Amino acid sequence: MKYLICNLKANKTYAEMLEYKDALNKINTENINLILAPTSIYLPLFKDSKVLLSVQDIALNENLNLTGDISIFQLKSLDVKYAIIGHFERRKYYKESEFEILAKIKDALENGLKVIYCIGESSEERERRVEYQVLERQIARVLNKLSNEEIKNIIIAYEPTDLIGKTSTYDFLKIRSMIIFIKKLIKDYYGVNLDVVFGGSVCPQNLNDLIKLKELDGFIVCTGVLKPENLDEITRKMAT
Repeated sequence: MKYLICNLKANKTYAEMLEYKDALNKINTENINLILAPTSIYLPLFKDSKVLLSVQDIALNENLNLTGDISIFQLKSLDVKYAIIGHFERRKYYKESEFEILAKIKDALENGLKVIYCIGESSEERERRVEYQVLERQIARVLNKLSNEEIKNIIIAYEPTDLIGKTSTYDFLKIRSMIIFIKKLIKDYYGVNLDVVFGGSVCPQNLNDLIKLKELDGFIVCTGVLKPENLDEITRKMAT
């Protein structure tokens, strides 16, 4: 089954999230792996729901129980199964290094969380025609430090940074080429077939064409699933 990872980021008030939960309960999710990543304060609302839960990030210093952090054992007590790590916004605005990203991934895997590892090139890197090298570096600097058994618990989220939150025109052949490259690289070097999902302003309007990319194992979406009616439309299209 395909994945639909709903990264809600810092959206919705408490009242809005209650309405979202009620709408979500009416959506048929039987034929897709629906993973919901709300703001951490709302995770308890979905503890006993039908969706899989993800946290949007984890603490870097997991063992220190620092002020403002959320520990993995707290997350697991809420039945959280996944952690999004390495998102472009964390890299850009919080200056997260690949060393810090690797440390978070190792902490998550060692403590029983599966990882949604975000990678992607910028438009400037694509213009310089180094996008394949960028992705290879992002993959190697993490996966080289993990065992094959650990790697098997990772989903790769490919998000070209210029498409996040934008309405740029898609080059579907380019997306397909990058997905094939990512999968082949991981298979050739690590002997593992990993699921690769795509993100970058995915919405009901462009989903029909994206679904045709058979190499894709699903999508990671924010704005496109903030409205329950859009989420319902996307899940129905993905399930057909």
